[in-house]
Amino acid sequence: MNQEPSEEEPREDDEAQKASKPVRFFRAAQVASLGLEMGIAVAIGAGLGYLLDGKLGTRPWAMLVGVLFGVAAGFKGMFSAARRAKPHAATSNKQVDHGSERARPD
Repeated sequence: MNQEPSEEEPREDDEAQKASKPVRFFRAAQVASLGLEMGIAVAIGAGLGYLLDGKLGTRPWAMLVGVLFGVAAGFKGMFSAARRAKPHAATSNKQVDHGSERARPD
């Protein structure tokens, strides 16, 4: 016999979705910040290289090395963010058994 929840009773699925919205928003914000992190790392590397070029007179070599270090730092940040997100990915798609009953097992 299939009993539908009454309209006054909140469904478990709705409550779980409402509870997971802040978690999903936080994860989306972390992913969105990766591009900003990469851009800032490259800009800092290029800026430091530019300053070194001005002091040492080695234009454009120190700036190019700074850009490469910035790219490497950006990728390092991206890989560490992926490593932090990996344990959550294994549990996020877990199926929940809601205790469905059958008349007889197959």
